[in-house]
Amino acid sequence: MMNIIQEIDRISELFKEDVIKWRREFHKYPELSNQEKQTSLRIQKILKSFNIKFSTAAQTGVIAEIPGGKKILGIRADMDALPVKEETGLDFASENQGIMHACGHDAHMAIALGVMAVFSKIKNLPFSLRAIFQPAEESFPCGAPRMIEEGALMGMKYLIGFHVWPSLKIGTFSVIKGPVMASADRFSIQIKGKGGHGASPHKAIDSIVASAHFISEIQTIVSRRSDPQNPLVISVGKISGGDAFNVIPEQVEILGTVRTFDQKQNILAEKNIKTILKGIETGFRVKTYLKYEEFVPSTYNDPLLSEKVIDILSSCFGKKSVITDEKPSMGSEDFSFYSRLIPCCYINIGCGKSEYFNHSSRFTINEGCLVSGIKAISRILWEIGSTESSSVHSCWKKRQGE
Repeated sequence: MMNIIQEIDRISELFKEDVIKWRREFHKYPELSNQEKQTSLRIQKILKSFNIKFSTAAQTGVIAEIPGGKKILGIRADMDALPVKEETGLDFASENQGIMHACGHDAHMAIALGVMAVFSKIKNLPFSLRAIFQPAEESFPCGAPRMIEEGALMGMKYLIGFHVWPSLKIGTFSVIKGPVMASADRFSIQIKGKGGHGASPHKAIDSIVASAHFISEIQTIVSRRSDPQNPLVISVGKISGGDAFNVIPEQVEILGTVRTFDQKQNILAEKNIKTILKGIETGFRVKTYLKYEEFVPSTYNDPLLSEKVIDILSSCFGKKSVITDEKPSMGSEDFSFYSRLIPCCYINIGCGKSEYFNHSSRFTINEGCLVSGIKAISRILWEIGSTESSSVHSCWKKRQGE
C-alpha cells in the first residue's frame, strides 16, 4: 500500500509544472457559464495527451474515464468563470475583458486533470475513475442536473468534490460531516399600487410604502416564526421602482433569496412569504404577485464517507491538517444535485491565507495548493477504491429509505 502512495506522490511532483501551466492557461482565458467552449477544448486536449478517453455532455462539459475495476469512483471540477473585472496584476491575468476565474475553478480543473494524469500512469487500477468537468456552476439553471441527465453518475459508487479555500493554509483541508452548504431559493415579487404625485399621496396607492413593510415583515419569519436552532436566512438583494423623486410609482419589484439546510425551512419560508403578502394586500390596498423558485438544494456530505476521508487525510498529512469543526456555509453549490443521488464528500483545500476571498476581483491562490490537492484527492481515491467500503454504501441506502 505504501509503495502505491509513494508512487502517487512521486508522479504528482513530476506533473507539478504541467499543472501550474494548465491552471494559468485556464485563468488567462476564462469563460462564462455555458460559454466554456475553449475551456472544454483545452481539457480535451490535455486528456488526449494522456490517452484518457472522454465524452462531451451539457454542450461544454466533459466526462473522462480511466477504466479499471468494477467499482467506479468520481471527481468533479467546475469550469466556468465570473463576470468580474480582474485586478490581481498577475502576469497571466484574464485577457477576456470583464471575465475572471475569481472562484478558483481554474485550479479545480487543473487539480482534476492532475489526478487523472496520475492514475493514467498506474497500471491495474482496482477501480475505475471518472472525472466530471462541469459547466455552469455559477449560473441558473446550473450545469450539474444536465450532466446527471447525460450519464455523469451512471454506475458511480462515490463522488468527491473539492474547492480551493483562501482561509486555509497550504496543506490543510476542511471536511464537514452532514450539511456543508445551504440550499438557495429565489423569490421575485411585484407589488402593484396606483401611481400618483408625491405631493398628493392620498390620491395614490403607494407601492413603495407597501414594499418597505413587506421587507421588514419577512425578517420576522426568521426571528419569530422559525426555530432559532435551525438556520434560515432571508435576504432581499434587489428593489426597483419609480423614475422620479416626486412621483409615487405604480409598481415595485423585489428580488431575494432564501437559504437553509433543512427542506422544512424552505417550505416554512415560502408559506409565510405568501401569508405576509396577503396581509400587505389587505393593509395597503395593493396587488401582489409572487414567483418562488427552488434553485439549488443543500449540499450534503455522507457521514461515513466523510469519516473515511478524514481518516485518510489525517494519516497522510497529520491530524492538525484536517479541520472538521468548521460551520457549514450559507452559500450554495450545485454539487448538491450529485449528493442527493449517491454518497458524496465535498472537501475544502487550503490555497494560502489571503485577505481576498472567492468572487473578489483580487482573489488568487498560492499554486502550492495544486500539488497538495492532487496528492490529497489521489490518496483518498486510492484508499477508498482499493478497499471495500460497503458500510458507507449500506448507510447511504438506509438514509435514502428514511
